[in-house]
Amino acid sequence: MIIKNKTQNTKIEDITLANSIISKIKGLIFKKKGRLLLKFWFQDCHKIWMLFMKFPIDLVFIDKNKKIVDIIENIKPITFDIKTWKIYSPKKKCKYILEVESGLVKSKKFSIGDQLAF
Repeated sequence: MIIKNKTQNTKIEDITLANSIISKIKGLIFKKKGRLLLKFWFQDCHKIWMLFMKFPIDLVFIDKNKKIVDIIENIKPITFDIKTWKIYSPKKKCKYILEVESGLVKSKKFSIGDQLAF
């Protein structure tokens, strides 16, 4: 799947859609790379944590109108260091969460308020 940023005229390709409960729970756990769009049934402040992740990611929180409502960049996987034990949630409600490799959000110029198409 491809997500187009209509505001910045950029796109991110090779995204897998996770819309079942199992696929959302599994996410990118144990993978060495990947891009994932989590689709939820309703808009809320959905939360993400980095248990069993193998690489740092950027999170893009997207509302029901496909507008970016929050971005958290360069999230490191959980380690034995208690400082990495965090749960990440958006500042506003979202219906989708895009997980991509760290640095991609910046290189594709994704910003809060941008309008997406997918």
